[in-house]
Amino acid sequence: MTNVSSLDMDNKKDIHQELIDISKKRVLIIEDLGEMRLMLKSLMTSMGYSNIDVEPSGQSAIKRILERPYDVVLSDFNLGGSIDGQQILETSRKNYSQDHSTIFIMITADTAYESVVSVLEYQPDSYLVKPFPPAAFFRRFERVQQQKKTFEGINTARKENDFEKMESQAKAIMAKHPNLASQCLKIIGESLYARGRYKDAKSHYMLIIQKNKNLAWAHYGIALCELKLGTVAAAIKKLEHTIALSRHFLSAYDLLADAYEDQGNLEAAQTVMSSVLEVSPRATDRSLRLAQISMQLKDWSTAEHAYSKVIRLTRDSSQEKVEHYYEYLKCLTNMMTSHSDNSKLADKFKRTLIRLRSFGKTNPAAISNSFRIEIQQYLARDHLGEAIKSWKQWNRLIKSGQASPLTDAQKHTLKKRLGLL
Repeated sequence: MTNVSSLDMDNKKDIHQELIDISKKRVLIIEDLGEMRLMLKSLMTSMGYSNIDVEPSGQSAIKRILERPYDVVLSDFNLGGSIDGQQILETSRKNYSQDHSTIFIMITADTAYESVVSVLEYQPDSYLVKPFPPAAFFRRFERVQQQKKTFEGINTARKENDFEKMESQAKAIMAKHPNLASQCLKIIGESLYARGRYKDAKSHYMLIIQKNKNLAWAHYGIALCELKLGTVAAAIKKLEHTIALSRHFLSAYDLLADAYEDQGNLEAAQTVMSSVLEVSPRATDRSLRLAQISMQLKDWSTAEHAYSKVIRLTRDSSQEKVEHYYEYLKCLTNMMTSHSDNSKLADKFKRTLIRLRSFGKTNPAAISNSFRIEIQQYLARDHLGEAIKSWKQWNRLIKSGQASPLTDAQKHTLKKRLGLL
């Protein structure tokens, strides 16, 4: 009797500890429909989860994901705005790149989602098609939990950079669970690549493609290896093929642009970045890259449009930077030199300049740069009087310490351009 009671006590302790662990886990529910939000929260609460955040839009959800890690993310695929569930998934996978323990379940009303998700770069751990009964949700959630536990050792090894252990564990899991072969083969390729065994990794991916020629991630793996082996042209072909198989394989576009830049082909890199922004239009980092490449090409119109998007996407966030405003003003100034009607551009310039000076008011270097570019645009428009007024105001701010000083050489050059010598 004592042994039975002892076992009961141990079981109760285990259950109690499990409930405590669950209550500490962070959950994010992203759903634009109120009834669905309530249902998902109720389902998670019934399993013991209490630390639950709820967001109705993709934009606010991404902000949360960037601010803190989540243990569970339940996201609708079509959120009705400019950001969908796939973009949220990409952000979470990139942001938690060293931690694969996060459960991400996609929820969709699209019955064709299975055929779409199979070729995407970032895949959810599972998905549910609306409407679904609670029992189906619980079964699916438990299945994902078990799968996460199966790969727990690999996730720990990844965090510790023990790539050999990752490979050996992946092989053991594949032997025991043939249904998890695809995930295991990915992990083996990742392990070989991380250890610098690029030829072995390439051979590994090629064997996979022999069995299934349409696996975009395997073609992408070969491209990674080709770049490391110095065969850039072969890598470009593989990346183009990856994109042809899956236009949502966003990292393939990034790598393809890298390859073209390595070749000095900025026009091709620009085209690639324009293409990926058609697929993922609210990607700030890619908009910024398109702007920077376009500036190198002196394609001021494309650069202006891209910087404008960067400014819109980052405003009032931690990603907002004075540099973005300054570069945008440079684009507008250069556009003014080749346009006969500059009134619209001048209005844009004025609004942006006001924002730059407001945002960077405590940054003397930003204030000086704002006056530098303002004078340049006045001179580009042959408004010498306005340029001189701007210089006088700038000079007063330099003397008061609100703007950073110029060197004697810079001051001499500027005064010469203004006809003040």
